[in-house]
Amino acid sequence: MGILQRFLGKITKKDKDVDAPASKGDLANTSDMKPYNEERENHENAEIHPTPIMVTVEYGFSSSHTNKKIEMPSDNHYTYQKATFTPNDYVVLDFETTGLSPEKDAIIQIAAIRFRNHEPIEQFVSFVNPERPIPSKITDITGITDEDVKDAPTIEEIFPDFIQFLKDDVLIAHNAPFDIKFLLSNVQRLRMEKPQNLVIDTLSLARKYIAETPNHQLETLKQWLQLDLSSHHALDDCLTCAAVYRTCQKRREEKFRLSDDEKRAYDIVLRILSDHNRDTSLVRYSRTSTYLDIQAFYSFARIKLTGKKKYLLSKRLEQEIIELCPGVVCEPASKNESGQTRILIRTPDDLLPLSPLIVKDFDKALKSLEDYRKYVGKAEKVIEDYLSL
Repeated sequence: MGILQRFLGKITKKDKDVDAPASKGDLANTSDMKPYNEERENHENAEIHPTPIMVTVEYGFSSSHTNKKIEMPSDNHYTYQKATFTPNDYVVLDFETTGLSPEKDAIIQIAAIRFRNHEPIEQFVSFVNPERPIPSKITDITGITDEDVKDAPTIEEIFPDFIQFLKDDVLIAHNAPFDIKFLLSNVQRLRMEKPQNLVIDTLSLARKYIAETPNHQLETLKQWLQLDLSSHHALDDCLTCAAVYRTCQKRREEKFRLSDDEKRAYDIVLRILSDHNRDTSLVRYSRTSTYLDIQAFYSFARIKLTGKKKYLLSKRLEQEIIELCPGVVCEPASKNESGQTRILIRTPDDLLPLSPLIVKDFDKALKSLEDYRKYVGKAEKVIEDYLSL
């Protein structure tokens, strides 16, 4: 995602949150903007150095990749797998291009930085000769001129070394569909093996975890993070993207950090489901006020393990609960709780006798998920976002 996207994105779509999708298909991913909180939170903990200390990558130019024939990539070739976790080791990448079309336009600058435990250790940066004049509007946006690229390697010469640099690391980019489509388009045109790297999009992460900015363009986020970096260079865009990623990861960790009792409770619920031959791949957890909320897309176990009273909050009536789990102690939920009955426990291990109730509510959540898939138009996109938790 380069400066070109940020400029042309304003022309192609009025959505403030879009840097510039590479195709109409990407526009579908930009329609879920959420209201933002105007109270600014402390954002000075990004822990990304303004200028990394890195090993310079030396690359050779190969003459064996000189096929000039342009092949239109299939839709299948543009598919890639999104990471469902936030790693500490990764490669951040960014391309500057002559336009928005991965089939018709060319890459004019490549940048990638490898991070280990969030520390930059090496970089791959180069201009690329597009073998055509750079449009003047692109020079105005990126600052890259024909003079800059005239002695640079062509994409055929440099891309094999670039793909080798990526290795099998998780790839991170801002508005990742744009950069990954340019990557995959050139891989196919050069008859190279399609890389299988997992991909993280910081645009999607920023929408989830940074609510206090008016939009989530990279330039806006750079200013919000108070980074002293240029917006006219792919390497600086990589550094900004890394800072956004680290900020989102820290906020995610804070949101999902569990106490020892909550970790124990979550493990027990997973064990209960596994012992009853249930698939736990959809199970996630989050924090809702003072509750541990365990979900299979829909919440099926809300547990309170802080304060004087510890309990599982159920939407079922006491009589039904006792029929399922004889001997449990119940009391009515308070009026401001989203449930009918509290099932009192002393420790997380007291959840084990509640296995019939937990399994029944899990099955109900799965049934609701299937109904959601059947009747809601954008269900798969929402479910995909849920699975990224």
